[in-house]
Amino acid sequence: MKSFMTFFLILVIPILIFSQNKLIEGIILNSNNDTPIKEVNILIQDSNKGTVTNSKGEFKLENDFNKPVILKISYVGFKTESVNVSPGQTNLTVYLTPLVIPIGETIVTSARYHRQIKDIPFPLEIVDSEEIEKSSVVSLSDALDKKPGLSISRDGIWGTHINIRGLSKNNIVTLIDGNRIETGTSIAAGMSMIDLNDVERIEVIKSASSPLYGSGALGGVVNIISKESQYDSAFFLTGSVSSNYNSVNSSRSGNIFLKSGGTNWFAKINGTVREAANVETPKGELENSQFKDNNISASIGVQPFEDHEVVLKLQRFYAEDVGIPGGAPFAEPAKARYPEEKRELYSVEYRINNLVKSMSNLSIKYFHQLINRRVELIPNANTIVKPNADHNINGIQLQTEWTLGKNNLFIAGIDAWNRHLRSWRTKEIKAKNQIIGERPVPVSDYRSIGVFAQDEIQIIKDKLSLTLGGRADQINVKNDDSYNPDYIIVNGVKNDSPPTKMLLWKSSEENDISYSANAGFLFKAINDIDLTLDISHSFRSPSLEERYQFIQLGSITYLGNSDLDPEKGTFFDFGVRVWKPAFSFTGNVFVNYMNNLVIDEWQNDQLYVKNNVGKARLYGFDFSINYNIYKDFVLYSSASYVRGEDTENNLDLPEIPPLNGRLGLRFNAAEYASLDISGSFSSDQEKVSKSELSTAGYSLFDLSINSFPIKLGSIKLNLFAGIQNIFDRGYRNHLSTYRGIIRLEPGRNIFAKAVINF
Repeated sequence: MKSFMTFFLILVIPILIFSQNKLIEGIILNSNNDTPIKEVNILIQDSNKGTVTNSKGEFKLENDFNKPVILKISYVGFKTESVNVSPGQTNLTVYLTPLVIPIGETIVTSARYHRQIKDIPFPLEIVDSEEIEKSSVVSLSDALDKKPGLSISRDGIWGTHINIRGLSKNNIVTLIDGNRIETGTSIAAGMSMIDLNDVERIEVIKSASSPLYGSGALGGVVNIISKESQYDSAFFLTGSVSSNYNSVNSSRSGNIFLKSGGTNWFAKINGTVREAANVETPKGELENSQFKDNNISASIGVQPFEDHEVVLKLQRFYAEDVGIPGGAPFAEPAKARYPEEKRELYSVEYRINNLVKSMSNLSIKYFHQLINRRVELIPNANTIVKPNADHNINGIQLQTEWTLGKNNLFIAGIDAWNRHLRSWRTKEIKAKNQIIGERPVPVSDYRSIGVFAQDEIQIIKDKLSLTLGGRADQINVKNDDSYNPDYIIVNGVKNDSPPTKMLLWKSSEENDISYSANAGFLFKAINDIDLTLDISHSFRSPSLEERYQFIQLGSITYLGNSDLDPEKGTFFDFGVRVWKPAFSFTGNVFVNYMNNLVIDEWQNDQLYVKNNVGKARLYGFDFSINYNIYKDFVLYSSASYVRGEDTENNLDLPEIPPLNGRLGLRFNAAEYASLDISGSFSSDQEKVSKSELSTAGYSLFDLSINSFPIKLGSIKLNLFAGIQNIFDRGYRNHLSTYRGIIRLEPGRNIFAKAVINF
């Protein structure tokens, strides 16, 4: 019996020991500040077993091996670690070291699937929430302005848009979580109606390299990804509260962000309020540049079954009393403002993973977006002009992702969207007790239905890949009759048939068939050095405003053209990229050949008419460098140049940014904060179109500092501060001169921000 018990213990005890220690547990922390890192990838080497950390940086991983294993622990922006784990070892604490320069590991979705930047063959720029948090910017355009090839253009301090390599407005597709923003572009503000506190990442494709988004993407794509919550192994609730101040316009803002989740659900809610007075310039106050706005957004995700997910998103952005500084198209002494601007969006998406063996993902989404724009113009004490517009956009998208073998990823889908525009303008003349009704743009619709596909093929494994994409769209545009004036009210009596009434735009309907395609090559020449070549063809059908607009606000008249031809272009981009731990470089040269480019053609000092440029060429370069010169000292630089020519008439194209660039140094000050010192420059721009102003070059200097997280019990406090335009330099941005609205940019700005995370 004694021998039997001895034999039993020898046999059973090791089994019990190993069975009790099959679970590897641990926590992943940032080595700089001991904060947990969520969604870190943990993989047992030489196996298919893995997991990710939860919101507290914790993980649990089943281990079937009764021998030592190696854990591969990786997260974007941090050095990958290998950890040896012995049998029975649990409760690991692993510190990940942040990379001081980017090496192309950021995951992006602008190719309609998840890929690291270094695995995508077309030129792409990223601005993430951390960059936005460390700076002080008013709009998305301000945040993008520091990236090579991207330039801000102002229609005010609040109202801005972006220029990509010399193309802007209708030549760029802007998306919020994959949903198109379609609104008027004469006084642009599409990117101003986005809450910066709710942005996780902005991805910008800097060419027509992706044909997946349809008509309008000749200049590129701006894809804005909102902050989101996530699923977790247990219930959690986290969030942040922040406050911000800018001296240049006495602006104040406050934000609260909350997110929660569990094993099969997540939710988030975000709210922001802002208020700003007039901006100070080196030569005094910029009158009528104030604004107020607020935003609330929410989302919820549910997994009703395994591999099934439903995501609902809501956004409401509202602005009031937004000043538009005087200048064309307004009369010089005129005062113009947005009494209110509103953007409402809701979307619902259903996703299914692994529906069949080769289909990794299927999703269907519907979205609705409403943009209300109200303008008030007071050209003199006797007259009030009120242009208004409602933009209703509805869209639906079906997309599938297929894994066709180990080296072939294929996506295909169909999307459709419709924009319904209703605009009206009233002109009240007090002395005559008269109200004149007009239509800036006829009641009209723009509908696009398209099919798209993209195939990523590994021609030589881990060496050469080819991305082929294509799209076909059927575009329908129609409008009602439009009269000028539409009606006249005198002493309260409305006359729908005044003697001066004339037909401005006759009702019509047009159909276009468009085709877009691209071929992108990515060649990994040697370790950490890539070569890219992208060739694409793109198409754009003119917008409703370009076809039918009639803007007459006291200074200049802008007139549409219903006979415009669609824009077409062929684009070439060659890139070199280096991804070394101490040195990174991305550089591209490009040339774009375009037919029928739509521009505002100068007729005289009082009239611009939309017209096609028969043949145009844009070419140039942009690059960025990061060099880790010593410890955590990083020297960075960027520059970009574009030349735009009407080759048919040997003229310069309008709204082309001059040569510009940036040079900076960032480093850590002991263990308390990081500093960033930078200078930016812009050269003279004298190659301008008719009536466009030349501008002189300038240089600016900025300083920013941010603390490392300060632990206060269960919360963490981050402090940010800085000075923009340190020497209060007076200068004029060339892209803000086209209509003469902004004559001088903001002066010195001292900003401060506090963020509490809990």
